[in-house]
Order: sequence, then C-alpha cells, then structure tokens
Amino acid sequence: MLVKVHLHGVFKDKMPDGHKRAKTFYVNRIKDVFDFLEQYYPIKQQLDITPAMVCVGPTLAKATSLSRDQLHGWKVRDGAVIHIAPFISGHEITTAMLVTALVTTAVSVGISLLMSLLFPPTQTKNDKRKSALYENGLNTNEEGVVLPYVAGDSVLCGFNVIETSVDITNSGGANTSGSALAAIIEQKTGSTYLDVSGKGDASGTSVYDPGEGGYIAEVVQGEKGGGKTIANTTFSDATLRVLAAYGAGETGGIVGSTWEDKEKNILINEVPLRDRGTGARNCKGVSWTERRGIEGQTASPITPGVTNVFDAAVELRKLNTAGTQIYITNTVTDSQVDSAKLRIRYNALLYTSKKGSQKTTDCTVGAEVKLANDTVWQPAGTWRIQEKSSDPIDRQFAIYAPAGAKDDALPWMFRVFRVTEDSQDDRLQNDTAFRGWEEVRNIELAYDGSGGEVPTALFGAAIDLAQFDANSWPEIALICAGQKVRVPDNYDPVTRTYSGVWNGAWKYAVTSNPVWHWYELATNAAIACGVPESFFNPFSLYQCAQYCDQTVNGRPRFSLNKQFVDEQEGWQALRELAQSFRAVPYFAGSQIILAQDRPQTAVDHFVNNAVIKDGLFRYKSTKTQERINETFVEYDNMDDYGRKALVVYRDDAAIVRNRTLNLSNNGIVSNRVYKIGCTNKQEAYDYARLLTFISQREHETVEFDTMLAAAAYVPGQPIEIHDWNLSGLAPTGRVELVAPTYARMDNAITLKANTSYEARIYVGDNGMSVRPVAIQTADTLTADIPFDTTDLEAGTPISIVETTATGIKPRVFRIIDIKESGMASYTVTAQLHIEGKYAWLDSNVPVPDIPWSQVPLNIPQPTGLKASNNSWVDDLTGVHHEINMSWDAVNVLPVGENLGQQIPINGYVVEVMRPNTSVWERIYNGNSTFCTMQDAQPGTYTFSVRAINILNRSGEAALLKHDFTYGEGQEGQVLPPVFVGFD
Repeated sequence: MLVKVHLHGVFKDKMPDGHKRAKTFYVNRIKDVFDFLEQYYPIKQQLDITPAMVCVGPTLAKATSLSRDQLHGWKVRDGAVIHIAPFISGHEITTAMLVTALVTTAVSVGISLLMSLLFPPTQTKNDKRKSALYENGLNTNEEGVVLPYVAGDSVLCGFNVIETSVDITNSGGANTSGSALAAIIEQKTGSTYLDVSGKGDASGTSVYDPGEGGYIAEVVQGEKGGGKTIANTTFSDATLRVLAAYGAGETGGIVGSTWEDKEKNILINEVPLRDRGTGARNCKGVSWTERRGIEGQTASPITPGVTNVFDAAVELRKLNTAGTQIYITNTVTDSQVDSAKLRIRYNALLYTSKKGSQKTTDCTVGAEVKLANDTVWQPAGTWRIQEKSSDPIDRQFAIYAPAGAKDDALPWMFRVFRVTEDSQDDRLQNDTAFRGWEEVRNIELAYDGSGGEVPTALFGAAIDLAQFDANSWPEIALICAGQKVRVPDNYDPVTRTYSGVWNGAWKYAVTSNPVWHWYELATNAAIACGVPESFFNPFSLYQCAQYCDQTVNGRPRFSLNKQFVDEQEGWQALRELAQSFRAVPYFAGSQIILAQDRPQTAVDHFVNNAVIKDGLFRYKSTKTQERINETFVEYDNMDDYGRKALVVYRDDAAIVRNRTLNLSNNGIVSNRVYKIGCTNKQEAYDYARLLTFISQREHETVEFDTMLAAAAYVPGQPIEIHDWNLSGLAPTGRVELVAPTYARMDNAITLKANTSYEARIYVGDNGMSVRPVAIQTADTLTADIPFDTTDLEAGTPISIVETTATGIKPRVFRIIDIKESGMASYTVTAQLHIEGKYAWLDSNVPVPDIPWSQVPLNIPQPTGLKASNNSWVDDLTGVHHEINMSWDAVNVLPVGENLGQQIPINGYVVEVMRPNTSVWERIYNGNSTFCTMQDAQPGTYTFSVRAINILNRSGEAALLKHDFTYGEGQEGQVLPPVFVGFD
C-alpha cells in the first residue's frame, strides 16, 4: 500500500540532509516502515536507545497512536499517513517488539521509493504519446516542446527527455531473468558507444559491486543457544535509462577529443563524471552514448525501443477463497507492442525454523499471452527465485507478443499468476504482488533526419541508481560544442582569427562568434526564422564578426555560449541576440541590415542647416535623473554550474553630481540586464561600463526633416551634423561660384592666420567629401575659400571646419531611424555618438572633450518686463481675472570671428510666486515674449523671466513685482460694457 511517513523530534534530526521531509513508499505492515528506516544507521542507533510511538492520522496532533498489539497485527491501508515520534506516554515501541528481529540491511537504494519517483509519468491507455518522427519538436508528456538550439563552443546543456525508464536488477544473488541492462545495451556497428564501466567489460554494462559503493551485509550471530540469523542474500537495484535531445541539427558533441575527456564534461548532480584533476571516476555504474545530430546517425543502444509504463498494486496469490487459480489479466495498448516487462514485488523471502534460524526460500510466478480473440493461452515463462530477504524486493520479467499479434487488429493480452502455494505459516514469508508493466515497441528511433525532419543531437545514459539519493533522480548536464553553422572559409573558429581576404565562400564549423549564430537563426527555415539569404550582405556581417573576434583584455570581445530553449517571436529574438554584441537589425525594404556600434574609419554622411527643412535641427535628451549611473549585468558563471552571477559598474562622478542636485536614491540611478550567452566576467563588466557610458554621455538625439536624398541613409551609419545655431559659427550655406582654385560661398567667414581648415562638402546622396583649405598667413574675412574644387558644382551645401584641437567641430550622430513624412520627405532620427568611448572601453584611454559650440554660456536678463490686469466675462464660465506679462526679446552676441552676428534665444521660462506663498509656479515655457497668468486674486505677485539658449542653458532671471486688484463694481464682478453708438 502507498503510505506517507513523517518523522518527528530526534528521529527527524538523525536523518541525513535531504531526507528529513516526509517519505512516500509502498508497505504492507508497520514492520516494513522500520525496515526502510533502518537503512539509515543513525536511525537504527536511535531506535535502540529511544522509545518511539507510532501514530496514524493527517497530523501528529490529530493522529491516533497504535498499541503494541495493533503494531503486530495492523495491516497498513492505502493512503495512510504514519507518524513516528519519540515516546510520550503509553505506546512506546523498540526494535525488540517487532515480530522478527530486525537485521541491519544497508541498501543503497530504496527501490520502493524509486518506483514512485523515477519511472516516467504513469500512462493510461488513452494517453497520447509523442510523435514517432519527432519532427522539430520535443515532448515527454505532450506535443510541442521546443527543440533546443545550442550556440557556442563550450555550452552547458540540459535536455528534453525523449525516453526514460527504470530497469529493476538485483545484487547479491541470482537473477533468473538476467541483467536487464546487459540485455538492452549491445555493441552496434557504426554507433558511438563507449565502454565506460571502468572494468573493460566488452558489453559496456556497468557492474554494481562493493568496490563501487555497494554493500554486502555481514552474518549476524544470535545469542548462544538461539537460532541463527543470516544476512539478506539479494537486494533490489535499479538502473535508470534515459534518452534525451539537447540540440537541433549537427553539433560538435560533448566537449573532448577522447571518451575520458568527454566524461569530464558530463555532469551528474553538478559533479563531472570523471574528475578533471585526478582523472578518476566520481560516479560508477554509468554507461552513455552520444549522437551529434548527423543525418543518417544510428539509434542509441541505451534505449532500443519506445516504452509505456503502467503502474499497478495488486496482491498476487495462487488461489482464491474458492480454491481456484487466480490470474491478473491485462491488455496491452495496441497490437504493435512487441514485448512487456512485468514487475513483481516479493514482500519478503524468508523461512524461520522453530528454533528461530533463518533460511532462504523460493517462490515461482508465471505468465501467459494470447491474441485477443484466441481461446487458448500460450505460456510466456515461469520464473523461480530462491533467496533470503527480510525486505521487499522487486524483479522484472520479460514476456513477448504471441505469434501474429502485429497482424491482428486488436491488442494482445497477458495474464500473470503465482505457481508457488500461498503461505499458511507465519514462519514462511513469500507474499507477492503485481506492480505493473512496461510496454516496449521495437522501434529504433535514430532521429537522423531520414524523414525530412531536423536531425537531433542526442545523449543516452544508463545509470546505476544505487549511488544516488532515493528521493530524486540524478540531474544530468553536458558541456557541449554547439551547432555547426556557416562561417567564412578563411576563419579559424578555435583561434578566432582570419587569414587573407575572404572571397565569400563558406564552411561549416562550431563557433562561439555570435554573428554567425545570428545569421544561422535568421536564415535557417527548419529551426528558426527562415529569412531568404538574399536579404543579407555577408560581407557586412563579416565586418561585425571580425569586431567580435578582436582580442580585448585577453579574451575575444564578444562570445556566445548559450542553449536556447524558449520559443520566441523570431524578429524579437534576433534583436535581443544582436544587442549582446552591440548591434541592432533593421529591415530596409529588400534588405536586413545589422548595424553595429563599433569604431568607424570614416563618417558616411554630412548635413548642415542649408539642406534641411526650415534649417532647424530638433534635439531631445533624457533627464539627468533618468541617466543610468549604476549598471548590473547578469552572466552565466561556468564556475558555478552555469548559474547567473552579477557584475556591477558605477560611474562615481555621475553619482556625486546627482547627489549635489539632491536627487532621490542618494543620486544612484540603477539598471539591471542579462547579457545573453556571456560566460566571461570581464566581458560582462565591460558591457556594464559601455551601457553606463552610453546613458551618461550619449543621451542626446537629433531629428530633422530632409528631402528625397535621405533614402540613401541607412540605420547605424554615422552622420556629421554642422548646426550653425548650436555651434555659434557663422553660416556658410551653399557654394555660389566655382573657380579652379577656390569656391565662393554665400556668406563670408574669417580664416585665422596659420590655422588649418577643412571644407565639408555635401555631395551625392548626402555623402561627405572632406578637402583641406589652403592655410592663410593673416586673418582673412572672405567668402572665397581656397581648396580643390574638382567636380564641385554651384549650389552644393558646404561648411568650413577648423581642425585644430580648440576649433569648433561638427558633432557626430549615429542614424537610428528613418521615416517617410510626406511626398519625397523623410524624418531622420540619430543618437549622439562619441568615438572616443572605444579606446576608453578597451584601454582606459580618457575620452577627449571635443569642442562643438562657442555659444556664450552667460545669457543676459530679459528686459522691458511689463504686467497688466485684465478681467472679462464669459457667458458660460462666468468672470475671469488674469495678468498679462510681456518682455523684450533677448539676443546673444557670440565671440570670435563672428562678432556682430546675433543668435536667437531658444525660448523663455516664466514663473510666478502668488500672494501669501513661497513657492514658484511655472506658468510658461515657449518662444513668445508674452504670456498670461490665469485665476488672479487680489494681492502682490512676483514674476521671474529667464531666457534659454540653444544649448538649453538658462540665464539669470529678471524679476517683476505686480499688484492685482479687481476692476469697478463689486468684488469678483465686471461691469458690462456701455454702448456709445457706431462710428
């Protein structure tokens, strides 16, 4: 019967760690409970010195304790909850009170627990099993589980179980059915099978013996004059067989060039199967196979068939009360079942003589089979065992389908019976029970792609469970070389180096470069997105991959080692993976572009105010309190079984600045991200540094409208923006006249003596041409700029840029979005780009400050502040009182060669402090030089007006005090207008 046992007090304390919780197993008597507990030597010792009481009930407080007589005769009912606790009063029990003296039986595996925990989920005859073809999906209990994709050269892999079962074997005595494991594992031609028993056994079967952690009980002699107690001669062991998928398509297999090396990368309960230092095995009794997902691969010999497990718990007696033979009859699932493994429980095998001496005894069971419509049963076998065991033991016996079964429309039947007479004597213990069966179909599923499906990378193992905790089956993981993907034929994926110039030819290899896995996932129709290859520029991807392979701080810049197991929307998955190597995919018509944030040898485009709509660039920036200054990055720590670990980078200077502004959270603005497939701590740390830098320094975006030529822009490209309003330089505009040695611009500028300049010329599709300007010997104010004018045309936009360290430079942005905003019109959005961040990130070179504006930071106060009262009546809303404010426009006078040029203010901010308050209230933020304050009440108001320049910096506030009073008539009213006639 299935019961749950709770230990309390000192008994619970004595149980080993991991075994203190309630335990569920099959027993018939209270004695069986103590038989199980005595496997743990500390419990046996405690029972020898501490009286115990046994209670039955849902909780100890509500349970009923059993008397001594009840303990001897009580049959355990199914589902009972039993409590064993230190004696309180009335019903103590010690080992001497049991019917038969208990013998120490240190069984490494409690088979009663294994049967309930390690078998696959129990199937009913109506359950649907997995697809026999196993195409692009995985299931143990249901269809549709995603087949993993393994990316990298050293990836910690779990797997999805395809087949699993537990074979019952025995140790210490004869097994009439032979070794179940030996029967199923055979040497097969072409199979990747390794003899890993450590004993050179040609069959590859792991042998369970004392040298591998087993136990042989010693003979215990009774007192003089008494009977002889002998040790158990047989025990029930179990072997777990599992076949699992860890990847889709061809992989590099388990990491290692020899099977000894591979065993160092098979992890069982987080421990390598073979010690990486000593080379000794950490776990005995393990056989394994691997299949790397190759077309035409052979089936694994570990699991030669497809199985279904059915549980039962039926007492197996020879005769019923009428004296006739008892048969337990069952029908298999369908006619395609080739065989079945019957599970028989022997509750005990023991004969005790009148003098108390213990002896072995025998018991025989049998089975018969027949077709559904046959009237005659055919013998399937009889099995006799002669052993001694005071504990329950299980045996597994094979029967086979009767002749012609597969040609029959109906499933075949079998029946189990007992041959040995039922015991009528308490001294003879040989009760039996039928515990279920496992159906086997002799289908060798190689998952080799022969049916058009994706070949599957497999791992199979047969593991002796005697060495593991009975409460859980061992957790198995592998360190594998991932999917073989297309890489350039001049690429060495081991050293991550390239030779010569790539000609566009491919080869297949294992690699940890994330770009080539991104390309595989984007184009592979069988396992991922299936985008046509014509959408991609391989040579552009080649540049991205080379950047990832560059050595930084002793490691490749970006690596990917990840087993992808989640089903995800394709485009989103590609975006997230690209982010791990600082790239973003964009869909541009008939092409997908992978734009990567990496150093640029040249700027692709140039634009100034002369070529955009209204000559205005629109800027936005994140607020100071939103800029990240602390970044946590999670990565997969291979030193801790792939668990996520954290690194953190803090921009201390930014945090201090926030604290001076009294920002919340003590100035810290934090963010936490996971870097996909990262297993290197330094790579994760550099990623945190990069993200923090971008948030702190590249927080500005620009937007502008331009004409059809913007169609040549591509996201990710750098663009140089020369905004005269922002820089404070004189506009240069366009070329008016082209001469052989100079170009005349539409506005004169000053060229300083002995100073180098460059002409930035807007050519072609918004491209940029840079040409040096002839150096002047004296300061020269001129519109004729001397430089090479080859192929230059009148009307070409142009800017003249000083190239000295202190000269004002255009700013570089990176295009992030292009949208069609009208007929032949586009809106372009770009993010600020600082090229110096790469040297800082790789080599800690300080990022230089490049001057980009000479707009004065000192902004004068607005002047001419005026305020006037106004009251008026609305027919619907009633009386309104307001104050109208106005002021004179403010102009900023720049310095340097453009003295005299006026730069407009970007706007004004107006605030008011109302009567009887000390709080400033913002009432206006805009470009006008007037505003209105609503809801005026009598009293004195203080107004503050500040000018904001193009850099979003505010000047000193101008203040005005103003008194508001109501007009004529009663308070809160306005007299109606008086009609005086027409003009």
